[in-house]
Amino acid sequence: MFVKVAIPIPKDQSFDYIVPAEMEKDVAIGKRVLVPFGNKRETGCIVGITTATDIENPKEIIELLDQEPLFDDRDLAFYSWTADYYLYPLGKVLGEILPGGNDRRTRTERVAAATGNASSIIEKLTEKQRLVLKILREEAEVSVAVLCQRLGNVRSTLAALEKKGLACITEKGVSRSFPPFLTVGEPSGRPTANSSQEAVLKDLHCNLQSGQFNTFLLHGVTGSGKTEVYFQAMEEVRRRQGGIIYLVPEIALTPQLLTRLKERFGDENIAVLHSGVSRAIRYEQWQRLRRGEMHMAVGVRSALFAPVRDLKLIIVDEEHDASYKQDDRLPYSARDLAIVKGRLHGATVVLGSATPAVQTCFNARNGKFSCLTMPGRIADRPLPRVEIVDMKMEKAIQGKNTFTIFSRRLTAAIRETLDRKQQVMLLLNRRGYHTFQICRDCGHPLKCRNCEVSLIQHAQEGVWKCHYCDYTLAGGLVCSRCSSPNIGAYGMGTELLEEEIANRFPAARIRRMDSDTMDRKGAHEQLLNALGQDRIDILVGTQMISKGHDFPNVTLVGVILADTSLSLPDFRAAERTFQLLTQVSGRGGRGDFPGKVIIQTFNPNHYAIQKAKDHDYDGFYEEEISLRESLFYPPFSRLIHLRLSCIHQAKGEAGINRLAEKARELLKLARVRGKVEIVGPAEAPLFRLRGRYRWQLLLKGDDSRFLHALTRDILSGFHAPGVQVKVDVDPVHFM
Repeated sequence: MFVKVAIPIPKDQSFDYIVPAEMEKDVAIGKRVLVPFGNKRETGCIVGITTATDIENPKEIIELLDQEPLFDDRDLAFYSWTADYYLYPLGKVLGEILPGGNDRRTRTERVAAATGNASSIIEKLTEKQRLVLKILREEAEVSVAVLCQRLGNVRSTLAALEKKGLACITEKGVSRSFPPFLTVGEPSGRPTANSSQEAVLKDLHCNLQSGQFNTFLLHGVTGSGKTEVYFQAMEEVRRRQGGIIYLVPEIALTPQLLTRLKERFGDENIAVLHSGVSRAIRYEQWQRLRRGEMHMAVGVRSALFAPVRDLKLIIVDEEHDASYKQDDRLPYSARDLAIVKGRLHGATVVLGSATPAVQTCFNARNGKFSCLTMPGRIADRPLPRVEIVDMKMEKAIQGKNTFTIFSRRLTAAIRETLDRKQQVMLLLNRRGYHTFQICRDCGHPLKCRNCEVSLIQHAQEGVWKCHYCDYTLAGGLVCSRCSSPNIGAYGMGTELLEEEIANRFPAARIRRMDSDTMDRKGAHEQLLNALGQDRIDILVGTQMISKGHDFPNVTLVGVILADTSLSLPDFRAAERTFQLLTQVSGRGGRGDFPGKVIIQTFNPNHYAIQKAKDHDYDGFYEEEISLRESLFYPPFSRLIHLRLSCIHQAKGEAGINRLAEKARELLKLARVRGKVEIVGPAEAPLFRLRGRYRWQLLLKGDDSRFLHALTRDILSGFHAPGVQVKVDVDPVHFM
């Protein structure tokens, strides 16, 4: 007997191995095995079983690692489709999506904790050592495996910290018990659906009862009750013993969602799958889903790969959110793959949003998806009134020397809201204190030594950081060009905004929500609980504050600067701006009191800002879709993005030119189907990142299969030592 094993290497093929006689009764598709590979040992997955092989002198399996499979044939078909579509080796796909751990009853894992005082040697530590040490200080102890999942392989970094007396690594017993929030009590009652919800549910229930695959766009304004629609659809599925996958874009949304789920579904078994859950629990939940002992998988994008049995419903909440597209490693879109998985299982797929992606709306309007609309808020609550403040005029009125980023209108509105004992949210989509520094003597900007980006000041930590590679400077700054200490700091981030607000409203209770304050375990839950219990007057934050939170006493939302995303070199910049403004506006006025939104901008006439002011999604869509068609951008074309990087600029430039030349030669010789364009090569907007120079080549066409075949041919035989090429199918980010 032979097995075909997929190994996590860049080569896209499986390898044949002999099954020793004593293992023959135990091998199965979906089990992991330890195999010899070259002069090493590798862990791979069994993806096929056969009685013959064409390989001369095949090697034997060393060890069978699982007592039970991690997936079956239908799951494998989905994983294989994913690998083929995203041009990513199946072995690497499986290595990245399957849970760590195994089903042997070993009850220990390695954990790391901070020890000692690093203040005297902090500047001598590497950037990675400082980052790891920061995490260890913020969390009492961290599983080494979880740390490696978050940051890549940091075992050598931990060993160096341990040698310096700054960390200790120990073996600790692993608890297989589930998180406390999964211990649920009596189910709560079902709210009465309004007429809009009833109409939507009628169509959903009809499709669920038919057992046919269909994709629905649920387009409902903020506060329209989309979550209640999800819950009643889930109840219908559970009455029929079906399985459910429920995706949210951010880990921060899962605690609030889980609280509502356990109140609604009582002791229903719910698996929670995201990187914040320990490896042992994720593995146990994965296997319970596969065995049919649990029926719901809730989590971020990776939860889509869970082996839910008798899958009947997939919900993608906030389907427009860019977080559903993974940028590193396997660059997949969970929203798009949800539709593929739904088709394979004959399941109903619901894509919910108040601001659907332009491509999703295009598919709905052209009959590919069914469209369900909920145009009004629950209990006929009005949408918040939106005001736009033209900051060019504000600057002229305030005067050049006295101008501040707080308009008179926003300042007055904050004071009025606080006087009414109501809450305020302020959005600024830049974290840090000052966002760039310039030498006042020679004008040279202070930049990261590894990346072509400005360092961001973090005043509370007393450091300047790169938000891409975590390079950190501490102590007094001097200009790298002229050695002058006369450095000027400019630009505002959320940390400075928090300080400025505290100076203006000293009696207010102010908290900040960004990735700097939310990287501690439990920080999301603590802050959201405090906001819900009226223990926060003003919440300052990045786009995190716009993500589906529901707090009835928030009546004022202020957008400090609406222009930050409009200037990005991305054809979706206007779409993202409209979505962010609409979503954050939707946090206001969700209770008994009306909401107000004040948007500060230097571009008050931009259509994305004007349509957000008017809550006019249809108007925005018509403007945007016309522009996309004229420029041959999605949904009128498909894109494949090739990014090449190298630490040597000349070698990288030669490599990207070779790829571009080959692409154009192949296009001349090919029997082209439809329209095809090759854009580039060009330097990436962030030309140097983490010490590597970066270029990009964009393939545009209206035939996806042709673009895939062209890409395979372009990359076939390409090899340049030290040069990396990343393929991104249906790219979302271009930086």
